Amino acid sequence: MKVYQLLADALVAQGVDTVFGLLGDANMFLVSDLVARHGVRFVAARNENAAVMMADGYARATGRCPVATVTQGPGLAVAGAALTIARQARTPLVLVAGDTPPGDPQHVQSFPQQPFALATAGEMVPVVAAANVARDVATAFRLARSAPGPVVLNVPIDLQDEDVADDVPAPVAVPVAVAATRRPGPAAAHPDDVAMLAALLQQAERPVVLAGRGAETAAAAVRELADRSGAVLATTLMAGGLFAGHPYCLGVAGGLARPLTRRVLGEADLVVAFGAGLNRWTADHGRLFGQARVVCVDIDPAALGDRWPVDVPVVGDAEMVASAVSAALPVISRPQWRSAELARQVAAADAFAGLEPLQAADRIDPRAFIRVCARRLPPQRTTVVGVGHFGGWPNLLLDSPATDRALIAPWEFGSIGVGLPFAVGAAVGRPDRPVVAFEGDGSLLTGLGELDTLARTRAAVLLIVLDDSAYGAEVRKLRPRGVDPSLARFPERDLAAVARALGVPAWTVTDEAGADAAFDAVLPVTGPALLHVRVHPDAVQEHF
Repeated sequence: MKVYQLLADALVAQGVDTVFGLLGDANMFLVSDLVARHGVRFVAARNENAAVMMADGYARATGRCPVATVTQGPGLAVAGAALTIARQARTPLVLVAGDTPPGDPQHVQSFPQQPFALATAGEMVPVVAAANVARDVATAFRLARSAPGPVVLNVPIDLQDEDVADDVPAPVAVPVAVAATRRPGPAAAHPDDVAMLAALLQQAERPVVLAGRGAETAAAAVRELADRSGAVLATTLMAGGLFAGHPYCLGVAGGLARPLTRRVLGEADLVVAFGAGLNRWTADHGRLFGQARVVCVDIDPAALGDRWPVDVPVVGDAEMVASAVSAALPVISRPQWRSAELARQVAAADAFAGLEPLQAADRIDPRAFIRVCARRLPPQRTTVVGVGHFGGWPNLLLDSPATDRALIAPWEFGSIGVGLPFAVGAAVGRPDRPVVAFEGDGSLLTGLGELDTLARTRAAVLLIVLDDSAYGAEVRKLRPRGVDPSLARFPERDLAAVARALGVPAWTVTDEAGADAAFDAVLPVTGPALLHVRVHPDAVQEHF
């Protein structure tokens, strides 16, 4: 047995059945062995950065710790942005990276992989001996699952080809329960924190209970606390839809809050957040909550005030804290806050009310297109929204179920080009439901080769490209300051034809009738498809 075969055994022992990657000298025999001997599915990307993004999308859609693999030197270097995104999102992920022989510093692909891995992923486990392979693989997965975050497992190419001694024990399979991503265990809040939070809710006149994705399993307890305390409800973008149907749920808070939500939250004097990664976008750079006092409840102490100031941090499990505070509160009636008129306004709210679409002969207003999406897209789907000006439209105007990891918005590093690879990874991880991904023309063109990956995987992904023939965010920022935005504009390209050339069925949309016709052709989504939507370049999203 060779070391690369022992490495394959150790990966499979950790529950690995899918690997994303790109072949090179320092990982091709490992991948071949995983496929031939273990039946592992290998999703071959066209770019190492995209391969790691696919693994990240897989993790976000499934909650499992995936594996990606790249070769030595440039293979790892190209994946730097994706590793940084995963690190900032705290995505559990193991990247198996080959490395050049330590005794050959003049190797053409040699570079300092350890400091690079630490600067991007944040963790690296070097494999230096055959006898330690199983231990090192287990260490990498333990770090990824428990921190959580990405880990680079670094394996030199010369070591991989060594023979394994007969006395090296075989890896032991990890039980499924252990293989799951592990977060800090349930923790009740300190009784003093419960009493303080109950007192704050009693004293407040206009309280808001805000839930993030970390409170998804605590939705019932958080809703009960809001009802008992007379608070209105809101969610972060990632938890949008968590309280859908509640008469006093205002929807998504943040820069993408709708007008009614923005008005009501601006009047709040207390915001109590559960399991929410509060940041500048949740608070719309400080414009949203006005003078409200902000309380944040999170099981992870490091998350409290990490990205936005918190007046009162409370460490504890969302469900346990919400239930304890409810038990300490009398039922509070706030007819001036939870009014019949507010309930009427919530029920009557229409994201497209007053829309007067911009007109052009061969361009559709993106808001008018999203209105068609709201009517036609299947409610049971995974929605992926890439990074860019275009992302504001689906996030502001489309309702998406929050349950079961149904929304993926990989914006942590502000890197464009994420929509397509994350969509592929999500579809591979959750083949039971279609993926609808929104991407911009500029973003798509940074990783056009992954259309080939989409075609080869035959994943059920509908990729919607909102094409304004520009870097829309840059145009939006340059023009108001009197700077010529032509540097951020580009010629029109037939992206549908490119997609078809790479094996993805595609349609071009320039008006609402064409949008309906395209949806008639692609729905239900059972395989790859692309809608090239030529959008009006003058439609501006103020908050994104």
